[in-house]
Amino acid sequence: MKKRVVGLFLVALLFGCEEDRLVKIECVLGAKVVCNEFGQDFPAVDPDDIPERTGQCSYGTRTCTRSGWGECEGAKGPEAEVCDGIDNDCDMTIDETYPEEHQLCGFQENIDYGVGICKPGVMTCYNGVLYCEGHTGPGDEICDGVDNNCNGTVDEGIANATAVACYEGPEGTLAVGECRAGIRYCTDGNFGGPCDNQVLPTVERCDDLDNDCDGEVDEGFDTRGVDLVFVIDISGSFDDEIESMILGITPLLDDPITSRFRFGLVVVGARQGEDIRPLNLYSRMVSDFVPADEFVAILEAGRMIDSAGQEPTIDTMYWTMNRYPFSWRPEAQKVVITMTDEIAQTIISMTCLEVATHADNYGYELFVFALQEHHRSFLDCVGGNRDRLYSPTANSETVFYQIRAIFEDLCVGR
Repeated sequence: MKKRVVGLFLVALLFGCEEDRLVKIECVLGAKVVCNEFGQDFPAVDPDDIPERTGQCSYGTRTCTRSGWGECEGAKGPEAEVCDGIDNDCDMTIDETYPEEHQLCGFQENIDYGVGICKPGVMTCYNGVLYCEGHTGPGDEICDGVDNNCNGTVDEGIANATAVACYEGPEGTLAVGECRAGIRYCTDGNFGGPCDNQVLPTVERCDDLDNDCDGEVDEGFDTRGVDLVFVIDISGSFDDEIESMILGITPLLDDPITSRFRFGLVVVGARQGEDIRPLNLYSRMVSDFVPADEFVAILEAGRMIDSAGQEPTIDTMYWTMNRYPFSWRPEAQKVVITMTDEIAQTIISMTCLEVATHADNYGYELFVFALQEHHRSFLDCVGGNRDRLYSPTANSETVFYQIRAIFEDLCVGR
């Protein structure tokens, strides 16, 4: 009886039941067999120990059902390679090719690629990700010798917008005293050109400025200030020299060197109109001390005074120091500069030696502009110092340098 039951069980495994009929099946229910993507079976391969394939490729399995062997599930074969970090075509190489390879990318509207720095990129696969490699689009124009905004023009319109500050002076002098930074502009694709308008330290001058940019003003110079009177011969024969003197001194009145100067004016050879004149009526005090910026107008007014026939220059130098009511500052240098085309003259029997003695005793410094042939007559007036004798000229440039030399000499101090 037992053998019969077993036999019936085996029959049930081999035959299905179809409409109450036994049907023979081709496999054992639940059995598995290894297969590939083409539906090919590999009965010799253990379903519980399926070997690996390369890349994404893998074997699958079929399972025996009452209807027979089922579909091959899990099998995957090679496919066209794409950029995804997987070996899609199962050739043991990952992403070696992909559909977008060599495609240009990155294009922007209204940009002419191939002009300036602009160029398209190329689609590239890296670590399974596609990106546009090498694309360069337009940017702001900078000073580099190339067309950054891809409009066909190099470094246009950036000279002021991209200028750079520069300074080539010693460390610690920038923005000290007169020292200032300059500007470099884009030239030949770089900022290697000159530093325009920078102000570097220079030798200290007597001009009320810190020229050497050390934080001190006019160190080593006499900074007491200067009260200076011009004594000018207004006789008609000296008109050209007066004109050149005005033209020569005018630039100096705007120069920092005269920032501590005050100027006064006396004319010699002035006509008064009276038959009997006080002794000093051949000269006249035109103006007390005024700042430099007001003195040109004083000079112009002085030259309009009617002239007389005598020019007592010796006496007028003395009167300038001793009689005319100038507001000399006690602490300032006191200077008298006489300009004439006549020999040294007196109407009160005053001598040049007396004038020089008074100047020395009371701290005045005297300079004379006279014709070369008259220098000897004035030598004693300037204490025998020939360096204080100058020759007048109708050349305003020469006058400029002559007077500037006096001004600089005063600044050095004595």
